[in-house]
Amino acid sequence: MNADRVKRKLPSLLVDESTTRKKSWNSLMRYRYRFTQFKKRQPDKFNTLTNRIIVALDELEKAVNE
Repeated sequence: MNADRVKRKLPSLLVDESTTRKKSWNSLMRYRYRFTQFKKRQPDKFNTLTNRIIVALDELEKAVNE
């Protein structure tokens, strides 16, 4: 699991719809901005949460491959 890639893709996972429509694109940009602000202002919480997500994705990947 590539941690950097997961961190880059995380805001797009929070958007409900496809980003091809303008409203959804604006929503994605808003999530991306908020995500970067959260990363900048509270780096400890950010790292803890992203590590939890990465561990959960690793477990999911192992379960699928078995």
